[in-house]
Amino acid sequence: MADKTSKAGGAGRALLLAVVLLIYVFLLGPILIIVLTSFTATSSTAFPPTGFSLRWYGEFFRADNFVDAFLFSIKLASLTAPIATLIGFLSAYAIIRFAGKRRELAQSLALLPAMVPQILISMSLLLALNFVPLPSFLALLAGHVLLCLPFAIAGVSASLDGVDAQLETAALTLGASRLRALWEIVLPLTAPGIVSALIFSFIISFGDAYIALFLTGPGMTTLPIEIFSQIQWESTPVIAAITTLQILLILVLGLVVERLVGMRRIMRI
Repeated sequence: MADKTSKAGGAGRALLLAVVLLIYVFLLGPILIIVLTSFTATSSTAFPPTGFSLRWYGEFFRADNFVDAFLFSIKLASLTAPIATLIGFLSAYAIIRFAGKRRELAQSLALLPAMVPQILISMSLLLALNFVPLPSFLALLAGHVLLCLPFAIAGVSASLDGVDAQLETAALTLGASRLRALWEIVLPLTAPGIVSALIFSFIISFGDAYIALFLTGPGMTTLPIEIFSQIQWESTPVIAAITTLQILLILVLGLVVERLVGMRRIMRI
């Protein structure tokens, strides 16, 4: 009887392992195909690739349209990230410290934009510009800040949850102002969450396509939009090379976030 139970348990573990392996293949398979295709030696995007070459990475750096779009995306994300993080920190602090019994409701409302399809947010922002006209770049920046804000709030909240409110109370009792307690106690203790919010906001802004598609103006093409425009007419391995570089950048930044505060803690907020 024990042998049958042992065999059944072994079969169950093997089946579970096979299911998990299939899930990983499903999730990572497309990424692996893109990465391998970027090193092909021919002009074909067929898989498996033929030969090995860094030709298409060189093509990317020689293509002015892609380089300009890449630099613009970096510029936009570099502005979006600190703005979203500052607003996110103030919002998270207000929710954690002052919302009281309405904390869960306040958090749900703050994270609501992350649950709404991005295309709906993009269309809403486009319609809003009819009533509040803004220069194209400011409109795009505002859209990206709105897109990143829920993730910034989540990142800061994950870290702020671990800061004992009594530390601030003690500082206030000893004569410190609220601002000084915030600067000398809260900010240092929540630094990992703030950095993770900054990185998350950068990643999301850098990879956005929907809001950029609706709100970009002349001379403001982001890298995802340039890739989308290029692939409509011609699909070459240079697209795979660009995508691989994006994956590498996001992977490195994601590992930094995991190291600082942990993805699971952020997702639980």
